[in-house]
Order: sequence, then structure tokens, then C-alpha cells
Amino acid sequence: MLTLEIFPFSCGFGALSTRTTIGMCYYELTVVLGNLEDTRRHTFAPNKSLKVATQESEIPIKSNKETKVLPVLTNKRTEQLESAKHSKTNTKPPTVTAKASRITSNHSRIIKSPNVPRNSSGIIESSRVTKENSEKAREISTTFSYLGDAYGWDNTYLNSSCPNRTREKLRSDTFNGTFVKDIPILQWKKHAILSEYQRLKRYLGTYGWKGVTWQVLNETLNLLNSSHSGYLFDTWKGHSPCVRCAVVGNGGILNNSGMGAEIDGHDYVFRVNGAITEGHENDVGKRTSFFFFSTNTLFNSLYAYKKYGFHKIPHSQETRFLLLPDHDRDYLLVRAALTNSVIDRGRDKGKRPSNYFGSNLTTEHFKILHPDFMRYLRNRYLWDPIINTKNRDIYRPTTGASMLLLAVHTCDQVSAYGFITPNYKTFSDHYYDKAFKKIIFYANHSFLREMRLWQKLHNAGVIKLYMRD
Repeated sequence: MLTLEIFPFSCGFGALSTRTTIGMCYYELTVVLGNLEDTRRHTFAPNKSLKVATQESEIPIKSNKETKVLPVLTNKRTEQLESAKHSKTNTKPPTVTAKASRITSNHSRIIKSPNVPRNSSGIIESSRVTKENSEKAREISTTFSYLGDAYGWDNTYLNSSCPNRTREKLRSDTFNGTFVKDIPILQWKKHAILSEYQRLKRYLGTYGWKGVTWQVLNETLNLLNSSHSGYLFDTWKGHSPCVRCAVVGNGGILNNSGMGAEIDGHDYVFRVNGAITEGHENDVGKRTSFFFFSTNTLFNSLYAYKKYGFHKIPHSQETRFLLLPDHDRDYLLVRAALTNSVIDRGRDKGKRPSNYFGSNLTTEHFKILHPDFMRYLRNRYLWDPIINTKNRDIYRPTTGASMLLLAVHTCDQVSAYGFITPNYKTFSDHYYDKAFKKIIFYANHSFLREMRLWQKLHNAGVIKLYMRD
């Protein structure tokens, strides 16, 4: 097991003011290297080739003497862990910060592990999903119940006539046992069922509905009452048999790439968080079909990247807002947006979504990811040993990784731009950086694990990953 020690230190992100929602008090954490929990105890083993040795992350915690804080890894010891992972290739370990990502970390939340009973052998059994309405119940595997590797069923994306689609390639031996062809992707009115709420309220954050009241969830999902709410490509005209998607990250690899026209030439263009296009059209294009975000990353991005020119989110006639919910504030935002009102409670109380998304919003403008899909991504594609420990809740795939894997499971052909590649040290953190900035790896994500997955998907022909020397 990991032995961890906790040392308090000052508030804020250096130059960031503590007046902001980003500048908060943190705990610097050091780790004494020990043996990670033996993952072989688990009855569900994800594709071993996708596994990596350790987790490189942390999480911000409220400064409260009565609050129990969760331990995480910091620079020195985490670099030792990373060095061990890379010893065979003799590459230097990446830079890991003791601070959480300014964009994805949620500073107002104390994360606790769910309390679940074990059977006599110490193994926690998964619950079977009940059948109700159009949800087909079935259990994928028996495993630790906190993983939630039991999912609903959705056949929305099974009927493509594209002859060379990504989902078929995911059935290859490379991803054998990983891919679930009918995993639910989006949540909408048909999921506003009490039995579903009971099933998913045990999972925290982006993985379920824990912390979201039935009233807020029910009211929000019932506003997404069109069949378009459950289908990503409601504007598809069917001009060709294959839906071609460009998924654009914000990596510095795109600076001076000249990829803009190629990106805009796809049927749909996905962008995420601080997606600055003005002044960078030649490199990243200008179209935005889907803007991918959580409420937390949206407001953090508007603050952190304002100095680079990110003053408003991408918005055009074709734009749909694709939300990755990890808190009740996400559902409150959508409810207020679709009722043209202000947010009536929580940390965003008084904010008017129309100021960010524009007026005259309709049901079709918002799509919300299903928590089953996010657990599926974590459990099967971006597994980390920390998931088998009490600190599992600090970890989730990056917002960009979630966006790319969403495209892989919905589009017929996927091209990825601006994502991390093995030569990431060559490029600045973002394509819009005014000076070179080294990529910093934050505690709540595993960038190297995602990098290896992108290489695997590219080599298998599932995606076409933009790479350069």
C-alpha cells in the first residue's frame, strides 16, 4: 500500500489571486514509496496492455481543520515513480506538479470513497441493472462494486452503413474485452427513472449521480425531451455513409501546423475548454460543431485563458454544447439555460447561462454525457491502480480524453489533433502560448496513460492521430 504524509502550505497558484475560484488553499503531499495494491485481486482485469504502473496526481482540498484530506503524489516521489515506469526506455520522467489542474479540479468539493459491503472473500459484487422502459439490463462483469462495471444499454450508434468505421476496429484482438458496442453515451428524459437514480446515485462525480438530488436531476433531464437529446448528430444530412469527425485538443503541437483547413473539412469538429480559434484559424480551423466542457472547466477556462484571447466560448449556428457533468452545478446550469432563467442555487447562484451560450437556446443545443459512459472509459480504457485504493475518487480521464473517446464511440472516422504524443517535450503546453511553456502533469489525471492509449488507437487504425517531429 502507499504510505502518505501531509504537509500544509500556502494558498493560491502563485500569481493567481485568492479572490478567484481558482486560487484556493491546498495541501502539499509527499509520498513514501511502497507497494501498490495488488490489482490481481480483482475479478475484472482490463486489457493488460493498456495498464501503466502508477498514478501521477493530486487534488485540492478545503482548508478546514476538521476536514479529512485525501493524500496524493507530489513532485519528488512522483518523479521517482515515473522514472521507474520509463526505466526501460531511458527517458527522463515528466514534470509533475504538487498543484491540481487549474482547469479541471473542483476546489469546493471534498471527495470521499463510497462505503460498500464486501462478501466473505473480500470481493465486492456488482449489482445487476434493472430493466425499465427502453433500458435493457445486463451485467458486463462481476467485479468490485465501486467500479460500477455494469451498464445500461443503448443501440443508437449500431446502425451505421459506413464500411470502415472506428467501432468495428475496436472489436479487434487489440481491444478484446474492452469495447462495449452498446454502451449508453448520452443521458436525457428516458433516463429520468427512479430505479436508474437508485442505481447511479452511489457513484460520485462524473461517474454517477451522487450529490445530485432527484428533483434537480428529474427536472433537468425532462427538459431534454427530444429524441435529438439522445443522439449526437441530430443535424446529420446523410450526404455520405460515413460521419467524419475532427477532434481538436489544445496542445502546442498545433502551433504553426497549418492544419486548419483540414480540420474544418470534416463533417463535425469537436473542441474543448479553452478553445481559442481567433487568430489561429490557419492552425486549428474556425468551425465548432461541439464544444465539450464541464461547468467547472468552463468557468476556470474563461478565467485562466482570458489573457490569451479566450473571452467567450465557441458559438455558431452549428454549435452544440456537450456537457461532461461532475457535480450538481452542471445540471443546474442546463436547467437554467433551457428555461432562460438564472441559476437559483449553489456556487453559481445568480449566473445567467444565456450570457455564455447565447439566447434562444433549444433542447437540441445541449447534450449531456451519461455517467455509465464515463465509468466505462475509466474502467476499461484508462485504468489506473489508484482505482483499487481508497483514493480512487481523485482520478478521472481528462476532459480532452473523454471528448476523443466519445468521438471514437460515435463517429465513423476520427482524426485527432492537438493531443499529447511521445515527443510532447518538444512543444509548448498550448498552441496559443505566447512563450514556450513546459507541459505540467496534474494529479487528477494521467497524461502518459492517455498518450499511450492514443498511440495504441492510432496504430490499430481506430483514429488518425496528428503527429510531427
